[in-house]
Amino acid sequence: MFLVILFGTILFFCVNGIQLQCSTERKCTCIYRSTFIFANCSGQRLTKTPNFTNDVTQIDFGWNKIKDFPMHLPENLTHLILTGNIRLQKIEANALQRYQKLRHVVISYCNLQYIESGAFSNKSELEHLDISNNPELTLSVLINVTYDIQNSNIRTLLLDRLHCLYGITNVFRTEYIIYLSNTSLETVSIASNRIAFFQPTVLLMLPKTLQALNIGDNNLSFGKYLFLLSSLRMLKILNVTFENKFHPQRNIAYYCKDTRNTYFSPVAASSTNRLHTHVSVMETRINKQTAAIGDQNTSLRESITIYLPPNLEKLYFHDNMYKMEINSYHFNTTNRKLTHLFFQNNIFYSLQGRVRGFQSARYLDFSNNLCVEISHKFFDDFDGLLHLNLSRNVLGNCFESDVNGEIFRGLGSMEVLDLSKNQIRNLPRLMFQHMINLSTLFLHYNSLKTFDIVISHMRKLSLIDLSNNQITSLDPPILASVESLIRGYGQLKINLLQNPLQCGCLDLDFLQRVLRYKDHFLFLSMYNCTSANSTLLHFRDLSNIATYLETYCATYLSLIVVLSLILLVFMSITIGSILNRYRWRLRYLYYLAKRRYTEVQHMQNANDDITYRFDAFISYAEEDREFIMNKLNFLEKENGLRICIHCRDFIPGTDIADNITNAIHTSRRTVCVLTPYFVDSYWCMYELNMARMETIYSRKGQNILCLIILEKDVFRKVYLKF
Repeated sequence: MFLVILFGTILFFCVNGIQLQCSTERKCTCIYRSTFIFANCSGQRLTKTPNFTNDVTQIDFGWNKIKDFPMHLPENLTHLILTGNIRLQKIEANALQRYQKLRHVVISYCNLQYIESGAFSNKSELEHLDISNNPELTLSVLINVTYDIQNSNIRTLLLDRLHCLYGITNVFRTEYIIYLSNTSLETVSIASNRIAFFQPTVLLMLPKTLQALNIGDNNLSFGKYLFLLSSLRMLKILNVTFENKFHPQRNIAYYCKDTRNTYFSPVAASSTNRLHTHVSVMETRINKQTAAIGDQNTSLRESITIYLPPNLEKLYFHDNMYKMEINSYHFNTTNRKLTHLFFQNNIFYSLQGRVRGFQSARYLDFSNNLCVEISHKFFDDFDGLLHLNLSRNVLGNCFESDVNGEIFRGLGSMEVLDLSKNQIRNLPRLMFQHMINLSTLFLHYNSLKTFDIVISHMRKLSLIDLSNNQITSLDPPILASVESLIRGYGQLKINLLQNPLQCGCLDLDFLQRVLRYKDHFLFLSMYNCTSANSTLLHFRDLSNIATYLETYCATYLSLIVVLSLILLVFMSITIGSILNRYRWRLRYLYYLAKRRYTEVQHMQNANDDITYRFDAFISYAEEDREFIMNKLNFLEKENGLRICIHCRDFIPGTDIADNITNAIHTSRRTVCVLTPYFVDSYWCMYELNMARMETIYSRKGQNILCLIILEKDVFRKVYLKF
């Protein structure tokens, strides 16, 4: 136990240092560390600065009520923080004269109204200076400040909100930073200063060592300075965010006096005047260069060319109040280091493109832009993009119309795609056909009812987030693709949380596959589904649900199949029996209707005075032809009868059945010569049955059928045929 306490004590002192007394003010906490002593006096409501031992090098006086700038602190002071002392209003020329080793100075959130020239002079070791959030200093104070630090080792200069939030916009003048051109400055922030535009020479006079520039929360507009961004050759980070932002105040009578003239020495004034001539010459040269660039853009007519810093890595252009359609822009292609583009929370309602010069971009954020349309060519030059965020837009209709997946055709390297909160109701199957390297797909908080997308080619796919949609189940094709990816690569995860899933017989296959690959469905125990009787079931009991449905749905399906087969067999037998029983009647009625349709005269009444074409129609087998021919002369020439026989009187080209029916209709009697050959002939039996039907339906029961039996056993065979 003792060792644990000892180890904890040693660890505390190693991290926080050894506390000791170093000040006449007991409220101050002094901590000794390996190379310095830090005195923390912040938040103690001090009105005056106490005395410190000479070995104190870092002091924090933040958030007190100090009125006068401390001038009697240890002369070896390196870090001084005076943040939040609202009674501090001025810094005189000799205020920091004692502290020659100062490296880090923070005087933000005070009530400074002016800084005299010479206040920061002779501070060769100064690296960090923060005078931001003193809204009555105004940008003109920079003439004094930059003149004083021109020979220092300054690396970071924070100048945010040196103006009030409301008022006429400002022009950032070259004289504010002209003395910084030969410094080693790396980071500059001039946010929240109501800057509308920069004098063109400002960008040319900034130090070549500048790596990070923050000009956010201003009121920037289009100007010549945009064509001179390439002069910032070492710039890596450019922050142009929250432009034209509205700043509400709690007090409606808010008032801020930022028209005060900052007092500066005649030396600084004279140096500034000498530089005006040089600046004027540079402005003349810039006007000629920008005019040439303007002519070039006019000649292109299709796009505007903007030259970005050649070493820029990250561009922040988000949360601005710019409402615009992104048309054709051409950014200088010499920059191959720009990897991150942040354009979220603007009002870029239409992305038309084509935007050139961003081939090296790896991360692109266009979220929350109220965007409703993306053209097929917009992303054509983003072929190196790995992460694309299009969430919180209104792209549902745009995606639904992209049947062939043309919007993302140039994004074959894409790894992460976020399309959440886009009011998407349906996605075409080929939407992501070109994304072979996609690993993460976010589609949550949409209105998808189905998800049937081709994903079989996405071998690296690891996550599909479909939560908070309207999906009831996944269709067999997508389930097959999911199963194939899981079996082949084993890394795919799916999130279906907060979807109205169904637990019916039609969803059994879906539920069984979810159960089989339950480790691949995120938050599975939190899923719910609705049964056929509207009962809410929990996926915590998914195995029991699946087992029950297997039994219930299988029994139900078997019953349906059996009953259907029985009904089919019964109907087939019934219909077959009816057709067989009335087959000759049906045939006769068919040909009768056909005859009436072709307007052929039919016999209506056997007792009517209707003249028949033939006295008799003789039906015989072809094998009995000789017998019939021998009797034909006797019947026709000796007895004057008109006889119809098929080999002579049937009309060529007419269907046999039609010829038979016509012969029976137009003959007074039908004579059937019954022989074994007659019984075996299909057409002979057809003529016999048609004559029977004629007797029943057309001759009102009058027997027109005459049978001639040439063999005694033949009638038994005829009976068997019926």
